[in-house]
Amino acid sequence: MQKTISIDQAIIHYAVTGNGKPVILLHGFGENSDVWKLQVDFLEDSYQLIIPELPGSGQSAMIDDMSMEGMAEVIKQILDKEGIEKCTLIGHSMGGYITLAFAEKYPGLLNGFGLFHSSAYADSEEKKATRKKGIAFIEQHGAFEFLKTATPNLFSAHTKGNDLN
Repeated sequence: MQKTISIDQAIIHYAVTGNGKPVILLHGFGENSDVWKLQVDFLEDSYQLIIPELPGSGQSAMIDDMSMEGMAEVIKQILDKEGIEKCTLIGHSMGGYITLAFAEKYPGLLNGFGLFHSSAYADSEEKKATRKKGIAFIEQHGAFEFLKTATPNLFSAHTKGNDLN
C-alpha cells in the first residue's frame, strides 16, 4: 500500500506491504525504492516491509535537513506513524549511512540492521570531494544525466562487453 507523510511541509512517499516483523529497506543515493523490488517479492510473505522513497528521491520532496541524521529522523517519523516500536533496518549504500545514523540516535528501536555496499567508517576527504562534485553535477544537469554518466562506471570492462539478458 502506497502512503505519504508530511515532514517539514515536504511529502515523503513510502510503501508498506507484507506481514510479520517490520523491516525497513533504505535505498542508496541516486536510487529509489524500486531497487528493492525483487527482495520485496521474496520477503513480503514473512515480513512487514516498509520501503520509503528517501527525501529528494523518487516521488519524495527534499526536507530542510538533508543530512543522514535528518533522513534518519524521517524514518523515525514513519515508524511513529505506522505504530512500530522495533524494527530491522537494511540500508544500501547511502541507505546504510542513514541506517547507522538511526542506530546511533535510536538504538532501542532496532532489532538489528544490515548494510549492503556501505560502510561504518567515515568517508575519506577524496570520497567527500567526489560526492560534492556529483552533487554539483546533479544541480547543474539533473539526476538522470548524472546516473547516465555514473552508472557505466559501476561495471567492469568484462561485464560491459557481455549481454547479460
